[in-house]
Formats: sequence, C-alpha cells, structure tokens
Amino acid sequence: MKVVIALSVLAVVGTVTALKCFTCNSQTDSACNDLFNSDSPALQQAFIVDCDEKDGVTPFCRKVKYAIKNSSEYRVQRDCGYMRREGYDCYQKRSEDYVMDTCQCENDLCNNAPSLSTSVATMFAVAVPIVARFL
Repeated sequence: MKVVIALSVLAVVGTVTALKCFTCNSQTDSACNDLFNSDSPALQQAFIVDCDEKDGVTPFCRKVKYAIKNSSEYRVQRDCGYMRREGYDCYQKRSEDYVMDTCQCENDLCNNAPSLSTSVATMFAVAVPIVARFL
C-alpha cells in the first residue's frame, strides 16, 4: 500500500512540475505573430506544450522575433529553451541580414507577450527608482 501511495505522489509531482510554454512559428502559422491572442482556446490547444527537463537542464520559455533587414518581413518563434543567456530577460543580436530580439522567462505561458513590452517594462522598473533618487 505504501508503494502505491508513493508512486501516486511521484506521478502527481511529475505532472505538476512541467513548465508550459507556447510553441509556434509565424512562418508556418500566422496566428503566432507578435500580436498574439493568448486567451484564444483554439490557440491554447494548438500551441501550449509541456517543456520537460532534458539531460538535467531545467527548461524556460522563449520568444524570438527575427526582423529581416531592408525588408518589412519579420518572424516570431515561441518555444521551450534549454540554453539560457544568464543575466538578461531580453537581449538583442544583430547581423548584416537580420535583428533578433529574444526574451526568456520561467513562468507558465510567459512567452505570449510582444518582445518589446517586456523590455520597456523592465527599463521603467529600473529607471524610476534611479530617477526618483535625484528628485
């Protein structure tokens, strides 16, 4: 009986600890674009996945927005991440051909927001106390 209870507890803990992220790519599904309706039941059913730990690495949610230079074209990809860039919630990478804005987060379904809204919110959260000290 004790073994059955222990296995039941482990099964519940295993299902509770999986991180849920939106996983999609606007290249294959335009519903994944930056103006993402995360409250839509159809999109939730189509795009939410459980991100399980892989090789001892804890997953996080990620959103990447690729802007192609000299074009109005952009692509949004939402997925589970496993190689986190430490020290940043959002960061940007530039090359001659594209600009890539990446945001990474650790809460369920946190990769639903537009990239820049997280960056702006973070900027204000840091800037307001600094400015307030000088007033």
